Amino acid sequence: MKKRVLALALISAVSSVTAQEIQNPLIEKLYEKGVLTKEEAINLDKKVKKEGVVSTKDKKLKFEGLAYIGYTYKDVKGGKDEGYFEIRRGYYITKFYFNKKDYVRFTLDVTAHNHKDNPNEGKELNVKLKHLYLYKDISSFVPYTGFEIGLVHTPWLDYEEHSGWWQRSISKTFFESSDGAHLLPSADTGIDFKTKTEYVSAEYGVFDGEGYDHYKRKDKGNAPNQPMIDGRLTWHVLGGGTKKPKPLSQTYANVSIHALDNYNYRGSHDDLTVVQLHAVYNQPLFLIAGQYIHSDWYSKAEQTGNGFSVNFEIRPLLEHKLSLFGRYDFWNSDNNNYDRKQYIYGVAWHMNKHVTWLVNGIKVDYKNNDSKDYNKYMVTAEVHF
Repeated sequence: MKKRVLALALISAVSSVTAQEIQNPLIEKLYEKGVLTKEEAINLDKKVKKEGVVSTKDKKLKFEGLAYIGYTYKDVKGGKDEGYFEIRRGYYITKFYFNKKDYVRFTLDVTAHNHKDNPNEGKELNVKLKHLYLYKDISSFVPYTGFEIGLVHTPWLDYEEHSGWWQRSISKTFFESSDGAHLLPSADTGIDFKTKTEYVSAEYGVFDGEGYDHYKRKDKGNAPNQPMIDGRLTWHVLGGGTKKPKPLSQTYANVSIHALDNYNYRGSHDDLTVVQLHAVYNQPLFLIAGQYIHSDWYSKAEQTGNGFSVNFEIRPLLEHKLSLFGRYDFWNSDNNNYDRKQYIYGVAWHMNKHVTWLVNGIKVDYKNNDSKDYNKYMVTAEVHF
């Protein structure tokens, strides 16, 4: 009798230990019902905790998130100074894999906008759809190529934000920034092809041309719906064109050309055409990047003109996890009221793979419109989860 009691106690103790080792409740149930062995359950539990992935032989579901949280103090020339805490941006990403290469992506985008009923009420948080597309690998008959179809990436901005300008949490790129060239956003409805080889990559496609934040604008009137053609070609001088770079541990050098033609842009009966040149060199100790943009729409539009931007990072301490960064933008518009310069400077600390802290300032100077000038000081937590 004593032996039986001792055996039951031992089994209970082992079960208790196992329950502690397996923290995911779904995996624990599968183990209890005998679907998984103890070793299989523990290994799967570790994989879920490490990668955030639940998988079987032919299906995979992956969740990711990104948030920009901070405090901003803005000194407006000729206006009122203001300081505020803010949720600057939030992304929640879901991917469902049909196999190792094909998947559906769904991205929710949290942004702050003026109150929809009364702007004097201040800003409110809105959730909108940024991506909803099918990615299909077609390398079996078009080498090194796949495509996105639906609400997809556009060819330029995702590339630059993952190669030359890593401080998206405090400012959009020169191409998109309202105090830079103020051109198109990073997603649109259409089809986007991606070709990646070790030394050359390209992204190109056909899009509606309005951007995901102006989905199916009403102000086109009776104008025909003519799409945008957009493309990027990049020479990866040192290789690495098949993977996203890791700036704190890798050396890379890229030279890119980017061009688009947006027919009948936003109902203006004028094409928006853009040509851009960009180069970046990175090693763990530092990064330097520069670009030139020429844009043509119509004579009174602020987007018509040309300009350039240069930015740098120096990473001297803490195994390159502490960096000093800066950026200078110059936009020369055909409408002189929009000639402007932007200065960005600051320090970033990559605390771990989940959190980066940034402290920075931004100065904007309009040549002929002092009411638009301002200085901005920011503290930011960039959170990946």
